[in-house]
This record gives sequence, C-alpha cells and structure tokens, in this order.
Amino acid sequence: MTPGPRPKVVYVLGTQRGGTTIAGRLLGELPGFAFLGELRKLWQLGLAEERRCGCGQSYAACEVWSAVLPQVLVGRDVARVQRWQSVAAPDRRSSLQARRLVRDGDRRHADAVDAYGSTLGDTYRALASVTGARVLVDTSKLPADAALVGGLGDVDAFLLHLVRDPRGVVHSTIRRSTPGPGAHVRQSVAGSAGWLVRHLAAAALVRSVGPDRSVVISYEDMVSDPNAMLERVAALLGEAAPTSPVVSDGLTHLGVAHTPIGGGRFLPETVTLALDQRWATDLGAVDRVVVTGLTQPLARRFGYRVSAPTEGT
Repeated sequence: MTPGPRPKVVYVLGTQRGGTTIAGRLLGELPGFAFLGELRKLWQLGLAEERRCGCGQSYAACEVWSAVLPQVLVGRDVARVQRWQSVAAPDRRSSLQARRLVRDGDRRHADAVDAYGSTLGDTYRALASVTGARVLVDTSKLPADAALVGGLGDVDAFLLHLVRDPRGVVHSTIRRSTPGPGAHVRQSVAGSAGWLVRHLAAAALVRSVGPDRSVVISYEDMVSDPNAMLERVAALLGEAAPTSPVVSDGLTHLGVAHTPIGGGRFLPETVTLALDQRWATDLGAVDRVVVTGLTQPLARRFGYRVSAPTEGT
C-alpha cells in the first residue's frame, strides 16, 4: 500500500458482556473517530462466511469495505490470512500468545506474525483512508491481537482496558444462554475463569505499554458518566475533548457503523444508557458465592467489593 498518515488505533480489551461494544460505539461518535467493531472477525467469519457489514450491505455493496478490501487483498487471499491469524493471534490461548508476543515477538512463528501483522496494519490504514478517520476503535477484546497491534510500525496504538464486575459479566452470560431458575455452577466457574484469564492478561499488557499508551476504565463508571470516559480517552490520544456531550440525560444517538459483521445491527439508533446491576438481586446465591470466591482478589484490585452494591451505587 502507498504510505499514508499513521492512524491512531484504540484497541479495547475486555470480555464478552463487559460493555466493550457500547464503549466502542460511543467513541465512534467523536469527531474524527470510527468504530470498527471486532475487526479480527473479518477473516474467520465475515469474508469466509460471506457475512454482511454492520451497515446491512454486503461487502461488495458497502461503501467502506468495497473500497478497503481491494487495497488489502493485493497479493493476499482470505485463506492465507486466516492461517496467519490462527497462528499469530488465535482465539484460544490468546493470553498465552500475548505473553509470547510481548516477550520475543513469538520467534517460533515469526513468518505468520509478520505476515498477519502486515495485513492488519494495511487494513487499519485502508480503513483510515477510506473513512477519513484519524482514530480507529477496534473492540476485538483479545490480548494477542492487542499485543500484535502494539508492535505495528504503521499505526499509533493505544489500549483501553474495560473492566466489569465479574458477577455482572457472569449473570449476563447466564441470562442469555441458560434461562430458568436454579444454580448454574458450571457456567459460573467457566465465566469466572475466563474473566480472570482475560483481565490478568490485559493488566499485564497495560503495564507493558505504560500510562502514556493505556487507560483502565470500569463499565460501571463508563455508564454512570459516559462523557467523562470519552474525555479520558480523547486526552490519552492527544485529541480535543468533545465540545458537546455525546450522551445527554442518558440518551445518545449512534450513527451507522461499518463493522466486519453485523448485518444491519449497527444502523443509526437512539440509545438509552442505563447501568445494569441486576446481578445484585437476580444472581443466585450459589452462583454469587462461586464467582465472588474465584475472582477475588483480582476483582478487589479493580475496586469491586464482596458485598453487592446498594441501590443507586
């Protein structure tokens, strides 16, 4: 690709059901910012399964992807990029791979790391060029991708580590996947383990890049004061603070977003932000004990107390 300005990339680390999508959507409303969704899903899901963009159009019809992909796929094909990604930034063992990348760039798989890193860098730069955005917001969440992005020479990378109370994450996951009363110990154990592994890896990455390249924000603080979150991220990036609130009286209007998968999910809409702490009353006693016991003391490091929040906190 022809060299162009180095785009800034905000990579959002976190878990499923942890608020990363709304964080990315809000950031995408700032002038000069573009929300990409989970960019890593472009190769394994979007193109391979012929998904639709978040705008609802096919990639061939989408005004963004129809211009981006011909630039990125010069000299590459989707199957090869998938293979590089599966080695350099796998879905599973992502935290372990992140440690390897930070330690030595994963010299054992240097060819795949270099090839996928080059593809990712070209994708970011093409997206910045086509959208006109100075800042790209990638909510792919996974530690290995974050470590890889941090090593790219053609983007200016920053980390947003978004943390949510583990009991809220597990409760939201159970509510979506296992409706009905009773204890869900297996899901609680699995959810707690996933929360621990993901946030331990994210915390290590934040330490490795330092405070000039990262910020840690809780889901609870973000939803309670979203404009403060936006100001903190803008300040980290050296971008101007928003001149007017993105969220007013809990309401925000979100524009169209060109994400790799979505099929019309990210069309303009007016959203009411509300703090979801239903776990405090709805998470069963057994599940609460399991999650609380397994995730302490890391949860305390992020400011989460063993006791449930009282109303209004």
